Amino acid sequence: MMKRTQIRRWTTGMMPVVGMILASSASASAQTLDIEGVVRDSINGEALPNAVVAIPALGQEVLSDEFGRFALLAVPPGQQLIRVDALGYRSTDFPWSPTQPGPLVLRVSPQAVQLEGVAVETSAELLRPQDRISQVTMSPRDLGGMPTIGETDVFRGLQLLPGVSGTSDASSGLFVRGGTPDENLVLLDGMTIYHVDHFFGVFSAFNSDAIKDVRLFKGGFPSRYGGRTSSVVEMVGKTGHVDEFKVAGGLNLLSARALAEVPLGGRGSVLLSYRRSYTDVIQSGLFNNIFGTLAGTENDDGTIRLGSFGGGRVPGAEAETPDFHFYDFNGKATYTPSDRDVVAVSVYAGEDDLDESQVARPGPEGNEGDPIDVTDVTQWGNRGASARWSRRWSSRFTSDLLSSFSSYFSDSRTAVDADVLARGFDEQNEVRDFTLRLENSLTVRPGWDIGFGAQRTSNRVTYDRIEQQSDSVIGELDLGSAGALTSAYLHNERRLFDRLELSTGFRLTHYDLTGEWYREPRASIRLELTDRVALKGAWGRFNQFVKRVENEDILEGSRDFWVLADDDLRPASSRHYITGITYETPGYLFDVEGYDKDLDGVSQFSVRSREETDQDLSGAFFSGTGRSRGVEFLAQKKSGRLTGWVSYTLSEVEHDLEGFNDDRPFAASHDQAHEVKVVSSYRVNDWTVSGSFTYGSGTPYTIPESQYPLRLLDGTTFNYVHVGEKNAFRLPSYQRLDLSASRRVERDGWFFDVNASLFNVLGQNNVWYRQFDLTAVPLGITDVTSLGFTPSIGISMGLR
Repeated sequence: MMKRTQIRRWTTGMMPVVGMILASSASASAQTLDIEGVVRDSINGEALPNAVVAIPALGQEVLSDEFGRFALLAVPPGQQLIRVDALGYRSTDFPWSPTQPGPLVLRVSPQAVQLEGVAVETSAELLRPQDRISQVTMSPRDLGGMPTIGETDVFRGLQLLPGVSGTSDASSGLFVRGGTPDENLVLLDGMTIYHVDHFFGVFSAFNSDAIKDVRLFKGGFPSRYGGRTSSVVEMVGKTGHVDEFKVAGGLNLLSARALAEVPLGGRGSVLLSYRRSYTDVIQSGLFNNIFGTLAGTENDDGTIRLGSFGGGRVPGAEAETPDFHFYDFNGKATYTPSDRDVVAVSVYAGEDDLDESQVARPGPEGNEGDPIDVTDVTQWGNRGASARWSRRWSSRFTSDLLSSFSSYFSDSRTAVDADVLARGFDEQNEVRDFTLRLENSLTVRPGWDIGFGAQRTSNRVTYDRIEQQSDSVIGELDLGSAGALTSAYLHNERRLFDRLELSTGFRLTHYDLTGEWYREPRASIRLELTDRVALKGAWGRFNQFVKRVENEDILEGSRDFWVLADDDLRPASSRHYITGITYETPGYLFDVEGYDKDLDGVSQFSVRSREETDQDLSGAFFSGTGRSRGVEFLAQKKSGRLTGWVSYTLSEVEHDLEGFNDDRPFAASHDQAHEVKVVSSYRVNDWTVSGSFTYGSGTPYTIPESQYPLRLLDGTTFNYVHVGEKNAFRLPSYQRLDLSASRRVERDGWFFDVNASLFNVLGQNNVWYRQFDLTAVPLGITDVTSLGFTPSIGISMGLR
């Protein structure tokens, strides 16, 4: 097994190779110069990652790194024009001459900033597909003018992209190209985040005020990323103003938030951001609307739904005011001890707490029976911290060392206490992640980059589930394991000729719970047929070792849970095959991508029976294969007062699990054949008017047909639920139109933002799921609908 010492030897062994490459490249560039610098926001001094820094006359361009740093290599002596193009900022040209001292500091202005008292009358570009296939960059700041439900949200913005499902009001998680949210690697300043929902998924667990940049890899991602099979979401937190103390805050109908930026003597800054709902003190109409719809307090027939995610019914229950709140905290300190070093420490914490316990009084009005206590308490949240040292050894070689810790926990307790009926359900799930990662980047010459590094991740996952009826345990599952991943990767990206870019990579991982080595080759290609038309493709293999298992519980609702793969529940894997074509002009983009993903290690947990004696649920796991394929179309208007895009996705996701559904393949629960999205933003002066429309064909579901007791020869009794074919039925289609208007005013160094949004303007009754009552004859079916027409308003203010 590869130990940490072996990783150090592997990395140290690469140094002579790096030295030889640097020596050979130095002789080739003896008559040229290297230009180093950093890209910053002209207002607050924030370093800007993923900015395109180019010398158009030489056809050379590079991307700034996470700390805004860049290096243009082998530049001939003489005057040059450097162009900086960053998402959400004005494209700016900077003259350069060899006599200028370095490193350069290139400051660019936001597109919406007021210049000489006149606002720029152009809408910011909300998203930017990158040259690399299936990669998109999005600016959280520019999402502020989009329709929201109380909060500007990064993940809700990502759901507007083609290939990312946007038809669930109850999940801010990303279903990317047939994958599930747990199959996405979500990184915040290098730490891994395992759960992304606040408030039942109405919005994500990330405060947009604290996020600077977001990159989404929808597939075919490079070898420096590992441990997930679907996609990568990489978020960079804001660092704060480097020169002045700044404060800001905001308030909406659900929560309040505050942010402070503290400079550190011109060498760094500290940013602190805190957001908390006040829903445990004041329940606004918006809160009551959302909670009553998604939390599951009342059915159409007046009975109370037991459990936060739907499920059994409690006749005669009286809904009490729920006690619910959430919070999140972001902290980041960044310090630059020298022009070549950056040290950054980030902290994140977020939690949701819900208590919707009730008192039921069964029986007709005026003749109620004895009260029944119903306990229903749920908590979930994330914790995380990361420390990073980044060193630019030269204009060609950079190293990043990162150490991080993160955890996710979920605790759910549900119980009914009565003389004739006593039933309880307890479930706890926890994931812990410790990671040490070293990454190196070497630019051999312009157009040729090599990356290599190593990573060690230790995970510990526990899952406890117990179901009781009266004094008997009717279902129990206790899982707990710890495992470690040791990985090394090599990535080579090279521009061949003038119009061909080729990227190859390899990742090697050892997983101690199986004792096996996992090989992950990756490759992508881009061929520019003309200045406007390019063909692209990608292929790769990906593995996942900590996974969230889908829990099929027909009557009680789904509570998916995290586990570690082992010899019995094997790791998940996928192969991505992606191809596409792009046509782009300065004002428009047309993009088509097709994908085909082979899946292995797909898992399902299914309990279709209830035993009246102690029941071991460890045999309720099923594993198998799957396939996801589709094609995405995107037409985007990038500039002018009106910007936006129209997208269409045609897709199919199918699973085939051994010993499940009579060994027949079935549509995955998130399978959706058609999805259409229209997004637009119109800006004039300090007003922005935005809208989005989403249509999705129906997703599949399973119908329980009947329930009856079965007594075995040993006297054991099962309450058997006869279930029809898996996902053989479809919910109605989903449609939603959202509108918003926002205004930004800046006076005397202060800014004021106001946003008014109308969610589901047409009041469409979109079916979230269907609830079944097996005691009714015929079978009782209730449509549980998502949010209807929901207005909201929010304000923000602070020092510019």
